Amino acid sequence: MGIAAVFLYSPTYAAPFAYITNQLGDSISVINPQTNAVENTISVSGKPAGVAVSPNGERVYVSTPEAQGVAVIDTTKNAVISTIKLSEGALGIAVSPDNSRIYVADWYQNSVSVIDAKTLQIIATIEVEKSPSGLMVSSDNRFLYVANRMSNSVSQIDLKTLQMRNVTPVDKHPFGLTLDAKNERLYVANVQSDDVSVLDTKTMHLIATIPVQKMPYAATLAKNDALLFVTNQSEDSVSVIDTQTLKEIKIITVGDKPEGIATQSDDIHVYVANWFDNTVSVIDANTLAVVETIKTGSGSRAFGQFFSR
Repeated sequence: MGIAAVFLYSPTYAAPFAYITNQLGDSISVINPQTNAVENTISVSGKPAGVAVSPNGERVYVSTPEAQGVAVIDTTKNAVISTIKLSEGALGIAVSPDNSRIYVADWYQNSVSVIDAKTLQIIATIEVEKSPSGLMVSSDNRFLYVANRMSNSVSQIDLKTLQMRNVTPVDKHPFGLTLDAKNERLYVANVQSDDVSVLDTKTMHLIATIPVQKMPYAATLAKNDALLFVTNQSEDSVSVIDTQTLKEIKIITVGDKPEGIATQSDDIHVYVANWFDNTVSVIDANTLAVVETIKTGSGSRAFGQFFSR
């Protein structure tokens, strides 16, 4: 049901690497965006799904539902160095901007675990609504946003108090989230209503609902937040939305069952994990065309922030 991708920064290279979770292959493909080649494959047991790269690029955190927890990867060693025990509901995952906390959504227990990134111990558990999936932390470290798939809602959590601040209804089965650089707009991909909800984060009110194609799964921004890219699972495509007009302006064909999506640090190249094709499509945000297709591993989904920020 969920799954993820991971991209990551390594001090050895000028650009962050992309760490793509291959759920069916129990592995992660490490892509060098300078060459668009898979340079390493990391074994991760437990059907790796959600993924988040620490902003400093030193760690990659991967949710592993069948192993009931999270695998911690050292990016200099390209290896799992530790695991965190949670439950089989572990799915969406995010890291705080200061690298100090890890947040993990539990699909079955309707909660988010707050984990100390140094000790790897759970320091709090926050109750949310049904089937939490996508997570997003604001760049000012004030709020955590949670997509509650079966409740058709988004939770806003105050990270100072670790308490719920707002719950906002959206359309059917929200899953992937992305937030603009100013922390002003939250974009929510709604899998079953074939649209994207746009929320004003100050009020948590709905600004707009944007129709896209069938089964939108996840989203990312590019070109200084001027364009929103949304994966459409059942259309084998990515919708491009103009964030000023809030209209779909282009549909780009990618591989079979696109799911996870993220933008490289150049703010131009958008990477799309294609689950059924076992590939990653690379889109140029200037030309709105696929410029590369990279062979990865079995069941590439890459759900989450797979590039460091």
